[in-house]
Amino acid sequence: MKNLITISVIVLFLFQVQNAQIKDREALSSYIENPSLVEENQLPPHVPYVPFESVSQALHGNWDNSPFYQTLNGSWKFQWTKTPLDAPDYFYLEEFDASDWAEIRVPGTWQMQGYGYYIYRNIPMEFAPYDPPMVPIDFNPSGFYIREFNIPEDWTGKKIILHFDGVKAAYWVWVNGEYTGFDKGSMTPGEFDVTEWVKPGANKIAVQVVRWSDGSYLEDQDMWRFAGIYRQVYLYALPEIHIQDMFVTTDLDAQYKDATLKIECLINNESQTDLSKTRVDVQLLDKEGDKVDVFSGSLKSIVAGNQAKLVITGDVENPLKWSAEKPNLYTLVFELKDAAGTVIEILEERIGFRELEIKNAQMLVNGVPVMIKGVNRHEHDPRLGRTMTKETIEKDFQLMKELNINSIRTCHYPNDPLFYDLADQWGFYICDEVNAECHYGEHFLAWQPGWETAFMDRTIRYLQRDKNHPCVIMWSMGNECGLAPIHYKMAEYVRASDPTRFVYHQTNYPNGDAPFADICGTRYPNPSMLDAIGDTTQRPVILGEYAHAVGNSMGHFDEYWDRFYKYPSLQGGYIWDWVNQGLWVDLFKTTDRSQYKQTVALMGRPEHVEGKRGKAVLLNGLDDFVEVTSTPELNITGDELTLQTWIYPRGWNGSNSMISKGNHSFALEQNHKDSIYFTVHTDRMYQVSAYLPRDWNYNWHHVAGIYDGKQISIYLDGISIATHPASGNIKRTFYAVTIGKNHQRDHEQIPGFISNAIFDESMIHNKALKPEQLGFYSEITETDPSLLLWLTFEDYTRDGEFLCYGATPEGSATMDGIIFSEREYQPESWQVKKSHAPIKISPVNLDKLTVKIENRHHFTNLNEFVLACFITEDGPGIEFEEITVDIPPLQSKIVEIPLTKPEIKPGAEYHLRIELHAGGNSHWASEFYEVAFEEFLLPWQLQGRKPLYEGDKGSLEVEENESSLIIKGMDVSYVFDKKTAKLDQISVLGEPMLVSGPELNVYRPPIVNEISTWTRAEYKDWYEWGLDSLIHEVEWANYEKISENEYVIRTKINSFSYIERALQFENEFVYTFYGGGDLIIDHRVECHIEDPARRSRDDVNWLQKVGLQMELSEHMTDITWFGKGPFETYPDRKTGAYTGIHSEVIADIKMPYIIPQEFGNHTDVRWTVLTHENGKGFAFYAEDLMNISVNPYSNLNTAWYPYQLRKKKNPTLNIDHRVSGVGGTPITVRHAYRTYPDLYHYRIRISPATETLTE
Repeated sequence: MKNLITISVIVLFLFQVQNAQIKDREALSSYIENPSLVEENQLPPHVPYVPFESVSQALHGNWDNSPFYQTLNGSWKFQWTKTPLDAPDYFYLEEFDASDWAEIRVPGTWQMQGYGYYIYRNIPMEFAPYDPPMVPIDFNPSGFYIREFNIPEDWTGKKIILHFDGVKAAYWVWVNGEYTGFDKGSMTPGEFDVTEWVKPGANKIAVQVVRWSDGSYLEDQDMWRFAGIYRQVYLYALPEIHIQDMFVTTDLDAQYKDATLKIECLINNESQTDLSKTRVDVQLLDKEGDKVDVFSGSLKSIVAGNQAKLVITGDVENPLKWSAEKPNLYTLVFELKDAAGTVIEILEERIGFRELEIKNAQMLVNGVPVMIKGVNRHEHDPRLGRTMTKETIEKDFQLMKELNINSIRTCHYPNDPLFYDLADQWGFYICDEVNAECHYGEHFLAWQPGWETAFMDRTIRYLQRDKNHPCVIMWSMGNECGLAPIHYKMAEYVRASDPTRFVYHQTNYPNGDAPFADICGTRYPNPSMLDAIGDTTQRPVILGEYAHAVGNSMGHFDEYWDRFYKYPSLQGGYIWDWVNQGLWVDLFKTTDRSQYKQTVALMGRPEHVEGKRGKAVLLNGLDDFVEVTSTPELNITGDELTLQTWIYPRGWNGSNSMISKGNHSFALEQNHKDSIYFTVHTDRMYQVSAYLPRDWNYNWHHVAGIYDGKQISIYLDGISIATHPASGNIKRTFYAVTIGKNHQRDHEQIPGFISNAIFDESMIHNKALKPEQLGFYSEITETDPSLLLWLTFEDYTRDGEFLCYGATPEGSATMDGIIFSEREYQPESWQVKKSHAPIKISPVNLDKLTVKIENRHHFTNLNEFVLACFITEDGPGIEFEEITVDIPPLQSKIVEIPLTKPEIKPGAEYHLRIELHAGGNSHWASEFYEVAFEEFLLPWQLQGRKPLYEGDKGSLEVEENESSLIIKGMDVSYVFDKKTAKLDQISVLGEPMLVSGPELNVYRPPIVNEISTWTRAEYKDWYEWGLDSLIHEVEWANYEKISENEYVIRTKINSFSYIERALQFENEFVYTFYGGGDLIIDHRVECHIEDPARRSRDDVNWLQKVGLQMELSEHMTDITWFGKGPFETYPDRKTGAYTGIHSEVIADIKMPYIIPQEFGNHTDVRWTVLTHENGKGFAFYAEDLMNISVNPYSNLNTAWYPYQLRKKKNPTLNIDHRVSGVGGTPITVRHAYRTYPDLYHYRIRISPATETLTE
């Protein structure tokens, strides 16, 4: 009886919505909290098409030229509300006046057009609680769209279809005031037959979109969560008798030469008359438009109001085959004819002849085992959000081709239909993925009753839409949504519907696999794991996700590809991921009235409202907060603190952090519905809590937390309500001070909402105020020296825009692309290009310039390319020749490079570089585009590398005073500080070049991989150890004049952490000065980092680097080096760079990443020259290969956005003997690329450069 009542209620609500708008809570719930209801009044899914008027028109395939097509893209009237309960009354009616509404661009997300809240989450939902299928209704942002359109007179009598390519997350449609239908699958089309509601001339469409529905639980992808009509909308007209759908397959013969073409047509007869002898003629045309053949078939009869299936087959002799390398496309033109031969309808479809199969545990395309050089790609535009333009898709494809990428996984949803059309043309293998990810409930939701309809609907719709694209080679049954019985049903449907493609499944457990999967998609293995997989697998293995590229990353990428080519069944994988998901958003700031004038940003879209004392900031709970740029002042390390704020709570929504600096420094927060907490971390955590008063919500309150070195106390409205003993100095942290959010805790993986309160006057003091000094009782003055931050929120100023990455990175983050948001190369891009290279060149006899060339193309002979061959001498090229080699696909040949061995100079280095140029045969690259390269050090050195020092050229002059030694040689003077036992200055021809250092450094600002908890978060240990701020203590120093042209200073310096003295580095320096101006530094350092058990984990047992750090004069303009370049490289990411002479303008050096982090290292450096603005300079020469970098920022260590970075007067120069690699996420730096605490001994030479430097 209960079930009968429930069904009756739902039926009643569905009846109501067909006669009025959906606005009350129960009616909304029946739609958006009901996973069994996935659509209403939708047409069956099919391949996208539009009828044409003629065959010639169809050949061009341009829908805009069809008289039966009308776009509804463009400007729509729009209104936004925070809840669908506030929907504008009767907005859907034909007579509704929307003239005063705003306008919005369709397609487009409303967040990127100034409405609602942009949110990024990785694993959890962006709302709470997690309670499928329930979603917020009182707070469920909604958009209301209205547009007028005209129906041509000649569409009368036709079937008129309204088509939405993608609307997120659920929507209702009305046409001319009549309810048309409902859809919930946001990544596949919704189509509605509107014939009965439209009329010739003016018409009106109205659409209501809600941000969240039960379908959102299946769209829990690692991405920005947008909403709106974000893909195109259009109308098209069909005759009553029309081809409803077509499915085209190609079957190659055993020799992969000739093909059998099979065409299945579904023909609808929506007329009132039975039909007989309905015929379909299908022309097959090549890329030039020339007819190859015509295939025909007919049906005896089609009953009125029914449909019938027609199967047409035909043989095609040796068609050009489709592959990613050779994307040969043909055109099918369908002519539907009646019994008299009259053409009823003309359609067009592009196809490719290709065959997929698995043999001997290998995936084959057209009989060839292909290597998947793939990338995961989200649909993302930094200004449009989820909406993709043709220009952006093609820019992506161009860059992918340049980086030797041949495959794309549509993580984790079907892409815009245009994407597949272009992928067919450009040539990419597509792993097409169903829109089903329930990551937060990965091992829960797919097992729940009532969700089968939703899973199956999404599977059916994406397969039926994309089934004719030759680019699609795999159907993926979803991502991180477990492995449940429903997945077996999805796979069963896919196999029955399309047996020509592979089935794939991406779950975390089992790892990227399923019993029904044709291909194993292991996720995030380390390279060593591939050895075991390669030795044992019985199926092809294509990694679903690997080489996670957040920030400065992509270490050890070569190690993966060495193994892919070693084991036949390891056939590549999909990098995570393609493009950084940065969003250009407005940067709003408010003034800090303290003497420190901290930079304070209002993140998200907080509202500026009336407050307790003037203006205040209202936070909405969806990632609105206030962030203060980290500064030394705010890293409080004393034993006194006061936090205070005026707050207007607006009900408990799960989180309310008032003022905090991460989890491990200090925080004043409401962490429970009825309790407030004040936390201070010293050598342990101290926390005090108190119950909140009954009048807490919807009233102004003053809240303060005070720490005086003996106790912590909470004050509410000027009265102490809780106290707890506490002691010690406050622990520092690199997390930012925030209001309305805990910067460390409320990260990308935090479920649900953050603070939705209103905040007024907020302050931080580095002393314990007396109760009567709190803002509740007295006025604060900006001259108070203890006042570190004072926010009144009176002003709200736009200061340009910035690239936002959303929630604090914790494990993954949005910034994990291999290209920047604006579609430019990142430094990692070059490594991808190199490791993916379609050619491998190995040395055979380098003395005779003999190499082995392996063609790793699958379908392309190397004779289509040109090999440009160079010999370089200490960087510049001295010999050059172009050659062509005839090497078929997947074959190799020994080749002697026709270059002449030069006259060898003592100490010079010679390299052989071979570049593969496109040669003019590519459909995407210019003739001289470099597809790949390889270089080899030639064994032609007569005396090995040049010695550090070759002789004296003059005498030395040494001056000594109470504090310094001044050693003068030819054109150079060195100032040595006797107290610190280090060089204090280097001047050339009287101009200071170096103003501090060098001294030991073992620290670099963290890369995101080093703070990611998905890896090991090693940086947290290094930071807690204090390795960023070593104290250098002089044990002894002595000075000795060896001769008139040689002077030696020897020192022993103990460098140790100010936090842990046991973390110590014993340095011995020998400075040898020569009369010619040269200085040789001999540095011996022994590392002792016995891990303090209470601070460290045993597995973090390496350092970031070992080397020397110094500060340059502000007048140094350029840096030039002979080593890897020109872009940054690291020990585990350097093979994509040339060895040569490279230069940078120091003023132009910029941190390239969206999250500030370590950058700019250059590996394998032989020498480097620093140039002064006067053209002079000084050089460093390495006895061993060294690393160099310049850091122009003072706060790279603590900034969280590039706009927070501050240039410093004197850039930092790093000359490093060892540098650890960058690793990946979650695979940290491999052992071979770590700098272990050990004994290191190395030498460098410093020389003046007195000739004007022009290069």
